[in-house]
Amino acid sequence: MSKLFKTSALVLGAMAATSAVQASTDYGPAIYKPMSGCSKWYTSGNGHIFCVIHDMEGYYLGSMSYLNNCSVSASIHYGVNGKQDTSSDAPAGEITQSVREANYAWHVRCWNTWTWGTEHEGFASNPAWYTSAMYNASAGLQRHLLAVNGKPKDRNHVIGHDQKRISAWVNWVNANYSMDPTCNSHTDPGLSWNWSNFMSLIVGSTPAATIVDNPSATFTGAWSTGTSSTDKYGADYRFKSTAPISEPASYNYTGSGTHTVYTYYPDGANRSANTPFIVKHSGASTTVSVNQQVNGGTWVSLGSFAFTAGDDVQVSCWAGTGFVVVADAIKWQ
Repeated sequence: MSKLFKTSALVLGAMAATSAVQASTDYGPAIYKPMSGCSKWYTSGNGHIFCVIHDMEGYYLGSMSYLNNCSVSASIHYGVNGKQDTSSDAPAGEITQSVREANYAWHVRCWNTWTWGTEHEGFASNPAWYTSAMYNASAGLQRHLLAVNGKPKDRNHVIGHDQKRISAWVNWVNANYSMDPTCNSHTDPGLSWNWSNFMSLIVGSTPAATIVDNPSATFTGAWSTGTSSTDKYGADYRFKSTAPISEPASYNYTGSGTHTVYTYYPDGANRSANTPFIVKHSGASTTVSVNQQVNGGTWVSLGSFAFTAGDDVQVSCWAGTGFVVVADAIKWQ
């Protein structure tokens, strides 16, 4: 970002109205502070092919407030804090989401409809702002974003706002996409950003998956067993008619840590288009609605969350009547 952004962020950040704070349903470790009174994003685009790395040239809380200000023609999906400068500052590594992942924020000119964007506290001229807490938090976020759209964990897909300086990438984009790789003039996050360390954190090692199939789940009330669908996980699945009653199927997780959680089910025209999946995570609860009429026979992401031992995922039948909900398998990875 520019020096103008830094100055404006400090002023407008203090003036911006306070947004509602809640847990992100896209990425569990983040808090969600949406802008109020405006929609600074596109709802359609060319697919989220790239994760763009920015630095704020300013401070975390002020910069995120600035980007949520409706008078500013810019926005971002996520921001990451670098340092906890004072007792009233946010913790190092805290992540705030402003724009939902399904949309396209305004942060990189002609790249907007191709990208997700993450702002990082600090200054390109001072690498002290790029802390281990920031690198670790952002690496987990980028790993999640790449997994959502099945993109490789490499420098072609995790890029800087200054990526045009890499001629090999410019040539690669020109050969594969209709996006103009040189339309941005910014130079962040700068030469002090430790790409080698950052990419090693993103690539990491793929965590072993924990899968709980329906025979190991706990069912409240009368759930029927089905075997006829060919896109099921394992030998069978359970189903139940929708009704305004709390009789869930519960899938218990015995591990801990931050994981992406997935559901697997056979789809069908009689399935609920709004099947409630209630994800319990570290004392909180997030309900994710899944359309079980489509995407059967695949692992469908419910989002990433911080789990503790004893948390579970519940499939509820409390949805619009006239359909069935399906409980098949749940995976934590």
